[in-house]
Amino acid sequence: MRDELLLGIDLGTSSIKVNAIDRHGRSLGIGTSPTPFASTASGVEMSPQALLASVSSALNHLGELRHRIAGVGISSMGETGTTIYPEGPSGLPLIAWHDRRGHQVVDKLLRDFGAEEILARTGRRPRIVSSIAKLGWLAQHGAEMAGTWTGVAGLVLWQLTGALGQEQSLAATSGAYDPVSGQYDKAILRAAGMDGIMWAPARPAGTMLGRVSAPGALWSDLPAGIPVTIAGHDHPVGVVGSGGEDGEVIDSLGTGEPLVVSWDPRKIAGPPVLPGLTGDLTVTHWPGTARHMLLWETLRPGLAMSALLAHLQTSRSDIEFASIRVDAEPLDIDDLFEMQDGRVPDRVLRLSPEVAWASALEGFAAAAAAAEGLLRNLTGTRGKTLLIGGGLRSRRWIEAKMHRAQAPLAMATEREAVSRGAALMAGVAAGWWVAEEYPAADITALADATPTVVAGADRRS
Repeated sequence: MRDELLLGIDLGTSSIKVNAIDRHGRSLGIGTSPTPFASTASGVEMSPQALLASVSSALNHLGELRHRIAGVGISSMGETGTTIYPEGPSGLPLIAWHDRRGHQVVDKLLRDFGAEEILARTGRRPRIVSSIAKLGWLAQHGAEMAGTWTGVAGLVLWQLTGALGQEQSLAATSGAYDPVSGQYDKAILRAAGMDGIMWAPARPAGTMLGRVSAPGALWSDLPAGIPVTIAGHDHPVGVVGSGGEDGEVIDSLGTGEPLVVSWDPRKIAGPPVLPGLTGDLTVTHWPGTARHMLLWETLRPGLAMSALLAHLQTSRSDIEFASIRVDAEPLDIDDLFEMQDGRVPDRVLRLSPEVAWASALEGFAAAAAAAEGLLRNLTGTRGKTLLIGGGLRSRRWIEAKMHRAQAPLAMATEREAVSRGAALMAGVAAGWWVAEEYPAADITALADATPTVVAGADRRS
């Protein structure tokens, strides 16, 4: 039917968004609700019940549009999840990916395998943000390790359909998955104390993993029987939703700032290693395809700027306006990392508020530009740089990016790229189109300081 729509669900770190799009990829309605993470005595977490209540609240904002939905795609933050028993979710909390728990598990894995061996087996170095680090911490503190592990996207899938499933790019965030072979690493899981947990097979984005059940329809007010897929990790899905393509560098500005390039493991032997690159370089899947992505995902601008804003005692809009034409030297990477951890260095606090703000944004732009140059050399990427994500609302940040552009620079017009990308994957599951034959997304080309609109259909490099 022509009036049918697709629904994309974006389970983000700060908010949950649902997006109903039509056959042309245009949004007809968006619902939002806060992600209910809260600080506890142990750290930052939420309960499965709180998450599902927030998803239900976001769905309620769509009103009657819910009755026209023909397919659902779910994208989410990585790493965060829980276990599900036959009767429903376990009592394990959903620990935030940025929570600091789990270093003991990482230390043990480093002793047992070494960093390079884990990199070779999983495409990423051991990190406390991984799912197994958080699960290991829970196990060390008396939690029962049983049931089937699922991330928050899988939890919503279960709520809607009763099915258990996983997607490849989200499986890659577990810390025990090989994105090239498509298998979980049993030795790493065993070393992390995960012997008692089942791991759902990871399927490509766009695979129908279940249909909305009668209880799921009652909970969501969506039509029973429509297909549901897990679209994947929010960063790769945002690339799809914004119109990012193979052969480009995609720079996602948000709570985290990953740089994304296409990567072919057949052409580059072994795991990705890039001398001179600060931070983490990881392998994941390009949603809905057989291709892989490289993600440099070290910067956390959203966390750092929130920490700075708390010290400046002003509004984000006021400080943005004040900093637009401020000349500032970029902060170095150590200052940025300290701010990402919630601590603002004294020397930054001694700067005037607008200079501190501008210097931080210049620092993030400089760090990203240095990494981009190394990634282009490693992969031979020659296309444009596409800026996507919520950070595009910051004019001062865009100016800092423009000063350092290494290739034609553009920014995505689509502001809800993740939820749109999830809805596009729902279209694959519903049979509306095949992967990468989605409705085009428009972008804005950045030439000097004068933007011009370029239609999505004409934007190939």
